[in-house]
Amino acid sequence: MKEAMLMKERLEAEGKVDPENKVREKRMVVGNKVLKVAKIVLAHMQPIDGRGKAEVEDGVNKVNALLREKAITDNITAWHTTVEIGKGSQDDESRFTISKIGEESTKQQDLTTITECLTAVFGTKGDMLNAWMDDDKTVRMLIPVAPSKVARGRKDIEKKLREENKEIRTGHRFPKVWGGARVTGLTFDAEDHTEAKRLVERGIMWEGVRRQVQMMDTNKMG
Repeated sequence: MKEAMLMKERLEAEGKVDPENKVREKRMVVGNKVLKVAKIVLAHMQPIDGRGKAEVEDGVNKVNALLREKAITDNITAWHTTVEIGKGSQDDESRFTISKIGEESTKQQDLTTITECLTAVFGTKGDMLNAWMDDDKTVRMLIPVAPSKVARGRKDIEKKLREENKEIRTGHRFPKVWGGARVTGLTFDAEDHTEAKRLVERGIMWEGVRRQVQMMDTNKMG
């Protein structure tokens, strides 16, 4: 009990004093420790409106509370999370930045820990589609003309793409319809630039027809 109280006091002190200096985008210094920074994207079932934004911001406080509890149990520096709400075509996503992560854990362990916290907070409301670590390697793609014979949700669109394109390598973001009121196409993420270039050259099968594919992230054309 005494050790737990001492740890709690140390965590509270760390929360008041923030001596962080960024070393690189994914590293930071806290005191004399070099700690990691991770970025996680949470996809919501619906675009985030004003009420949804307030719920996400409140959810961050709950996630941080769970991380503080974990820190006390594991006797480690408490991870800290901030969030940015997506805009435009990404208005159904929240981007979480998790800092103060110890070097001893792997990338997969980091993802598992924070996903468990996000699921505990957002998953119970039925608003969580999926979550993944944002490594900035994926390339946003567009199929301008991709008519559908039946209405499909995002997970079913992903399943359909994989059924018709066995070798396709996509990112974790589920595809979504594109085209405003007159839905004409689909967007999805290629795993990396190499896969994006291959898809642009070869096209992609959709509803039994090979369709043209374009890169939406023109800054990644290379």
